This record gives sequence, structure tokens and C-alpha cells, in this order.
Amino acid sequence: MSRKLLPTLLVAGLSVLCVHAAWADDDDDDPVKTEGWKPRFQVRAPKDKLKAAFPKGAKVTGKASLDCVAAQGGKLVDCKIAKEDPAGQGFGQAALSVVGYERIKTTDDAGASVVGRPVRTSFEFLAPGDANPDWLRKPTGAQIANVFPKKAIEDGIGGKATIQCQVTVEGFLQNCFVRSESPAGYDFGLAGLQLAPQFLMTPKIRGGQVVTGGKVTIPINWGAPNPSMLLGSTSIVLDPPWTRVPTQAAVDAAWPKEAAGLASGQAALRCGLDKTGGLDDCEVISELPRGKGFGKAAKVLAKDFHLTFAPEDAKAVKRVKIDVPFRFRDPATPDARRLTKPRWVRTLGPEAMVAVYPEAAVKAGVRSGEGAVTCTVTATGELTDCQAAREAPAGLDFAAAAIKAAAVMRMNPWTKEGDTVDGLRITVPMSFTLSDASPPAPPAKP
Repeated sequence: MSRKLLPTLLVAGLSVLCVHAAWADDDDDDPVKTEGWKPRFQVRAPKDKLKAAFPKGAKVTGKASLDCVAAQGGKLVDCKIAKEDPAGQGFGQAALSVVGYERIKTTDDAGASVVGRPVRTSFEFLAPGDANPDWLRKPTGAQIANVFPKKAIEDGIGGKATIQCQVTVEGFLQNCFVRSESPAGYDFGLAGLQLAPQFLMTPKIRGGQVVTGGKVTIPINWGAPNPSMLLGSTSIVLDPPWTRVPTQAAVDAAWPKEAAGLASGQAALRCGLDKTGGLDDCEVISELPRGKGFGKAAKVLAKDFHLTFAPEDAKAVKRVKIDVPFRFRDPATPDARRLTKPRWVRTLGPEAMVAVYPEAAVKAGVRSGEGAVTCTVTATGELTDCQAAREAPAGLDFAAAAIKAAAVMRMNPWTKEGDTVDGLRITVPMSFTLSDASPPAPPAKP
């Protein structure tokens, strides 16, 4: 297996374990830390009370933050409006009317009383017709157990993690990251990320329109493991550096006939690796909606995936399973894919950047510059059809140097959320520097 593949291993027992998972859709930031401590909210203002408190005359969704003081029983008193958005529409007063429903933990993490300490709390008031993301599907207890970190099983330790993601217009999760995990060193955060492709939510709605960017914060708890989970355990790989994936045309062609009338669907496979780097023995581990052929479509596409690994890793490959997420969209609708955060598998090192440094800049005595190119990405992650986008300083061939560099670069062609990047256009900015210790730039070789 390639050197970059091995560090991405997520090990998990495959036996079923009942675990508790708590879920929350939070579209605002956590309460502000004050004087080195963070209040732990045990009761938040009920949604029906927030709805009833929506200011008369306000037309849009608004937010407000209050600065309060902690009192006996976890109550918040002496509250004052810290900020409101938009201002002047009554959202601060609305927050003051509902803050009495909230309660915080009466002691801090060290067990000391919090009475008298300052607390900031925030509220969001949804305008009629607006909505934040809400759950359509969550992983089952068995699916959560499937990603239980192996080291935690061996040590008999449970744990928890909180991940935060954005919700797309289709209700998929993207751009997920770990906000917290405990205990440290057991990869519970990575295990949480592995579950992300199995979630589905209603999208965020503002002004009657579905919008991208709604946030969801997902806390996941793993109870103490059963030692029997180690029996038959294997290694689960998440998001390996693919060398080839399905084209967008292949994904469109795999759209199941049973899905007629649907806008989207998703599936996830768990597969083994054969000796050539292809996928085999794939099983469907999630499918939504069920019975519409998305799992079968994913299996059809599995033959187009390929990994490259070193001969010495052949034995390790036999102990590996790879989880592959898939997103399907009705091919009759406009392509909604976006490539904003490429994950580079191959880039140019300092010496290679010197090799493509423009000779015109060297002759002009310019030791640094920038160039940007706009390219099309292929199903192998390579950049083709690159066109100069911009350069600075102008007229010194920095854009041409960027085109040469782009010919060498390669990104992971399958996203963590389950999309191929094949056919997408991306603009790649590059910085070039020729230090005093650098030799003159030689002519770039093909």
C-alpha cells in the first residue's frame, strides 16, 4: 500500500455493540469562554418558546447574544444584550424574554461553584418559513460500533467525539471536521468522520429558498466496549488516495431506474482490495432511500476504483476493508458539484518549483511572483486543459510557469463525501520564489 495510505487507517471492531448517540443541530457558535471556563448548558430555550418570541414586525431570521451572570440552580440573571443581528428589530428583547428557560451546570470542570460568574448565551429566531437542518437519517448503533477504534477496544475504553459539518442543498454533509474528542489518542474523532457519509438531513432554508452552508454539530458517544469485539476485527480505511475513480458520465449512467422521480440518493460500500489494487467483495453498508437501487448502482461503479500500493504492502492489503461513500443526483438536473478544497496527492517540491521558474523573470531580476491557472480535473485526479488565469508581476511568464507545474500535480479524484471530481474546473494559484541560494532556473524539461 502506498506510504500515504497507511496513516489513514481507521481500525474498528466489526461486532455489533449497543452505544448511545446524542444528536444536535446547532447553527450557531458555542457559548463564549469567559475567564478561562466554558459554561455547560443543560437546558436550552425550547423551540416553541423561541418561535413564540419572534419579534413582531421582523421579516428575516435573526440572532442575539446576551451577557448574563450565573445564579443558584444554574439560572442566568442580570442579562444584558451583547449583540443582535440584524439590529433594531427586537431580537435582543426576544432573547431576554426566553433566557429564563435556560439552565447551566452549577459547577465547572474542577467541581467549583459557578455562581456569580459571567455567562454569554446566544439565540436564533427563525422567521416564518425558515428552517435549520434537521435529521432524516442517522447511523444505527451497529454502524457506530463498526468504527469503534481498535486501540480503545483493546484498552476497554469508551469515548466520545463531536464533529461539525456543512449541509448541502441535497441534505448531504460536507467539509466535516473534528471539534472535540476524548480521551485523546484513541481516534474517536476520525471514527466520527467516518460516519459522516451515512447521515442525511433536511437542508437549511432562508427566505423560502434552500441554501448551502447550514451547520450541524454532531456529538457521538461510544460506551465501554465488549472484549469480544476484537474477535475478527479488521482495519477500515477511510478516504484513501485513489489513482482512478469513476467518471461523472459513469456515475450519471449508473442512476437507477427505480429512482425515477427522486432528486438524489446515497450509498456506501465496504470493500476489500485485490492484488491489483481494485475493489472486490463489496457489500452495501448503507443506502438511502432503501429499495431504489442506489446500493446496486454503487456496486456497478466499484469496478472503476483503483489504488496503487507497494509490493511489500501486499500482505497488509488482505487485512484491509475500504469504506466508499457515493452521492447520486438525478442526471437530468444541473450539475451541483463544487470543488473548493482539493486534496493534493502530488505537488511540486522546492527544487521542482525552481526548475519551472520563468526565465523572463530571472533576466528581469525578479525573485518572486505568482501565477494562477484554471484547469479541468480528470478521473485520475490530473489537471488538463489548463489556461492562464492571472499572474503578477505581469508579462514575466509566471502564468506559463504555473501551467507547467499543474501538469505534474494530482489530487485525490474522489471526495470524502462521495463525489467524483472528474470534469470539474478549478483555479489553482501558485507562488514562485527564487531565493539567493537558488541556482538560475534551468529550462523546464517535459
